[in-house]
Amino acid sequence: MILNKHVNEGKIENIYDSTNVIATKYDMGINKLAVIFGSGQQYLYHDVTMEDYQKFEDSDSQGKAIHKYIKKYKNEKSVELVDVAVIKEQIEKLKNERDN
Repeated sequence: MILNKHVNEGKIENIYDSTNVIATKYDMGINKLAVIFGSGQQYLYHDVTMEDYQKFEDSDSQGKAIHKYIKKYKNEKSVELVDVAVIKEQIEKLKNERDN
């Protein structure tokens, strides 16, 4: 479930209420999707169609949706782990705002 969505200059950035997929950035101009997992690993998926991205984004479970709609695309794993502490802090703040 999306906690925060930001669209700017053809890019969609989302933060999710998910233990598996915590953030994504989709570039509509070049059809690339960057996915940050709760473990800190980051993958870049190439040639992701807007249709598949929309299905992924709209899913109740991004963890399940990544396997169903996104894993089929060519991808590359970032060699550096993302420091997810800041993203996880944002997630907690957004969840608290939502629940209050």
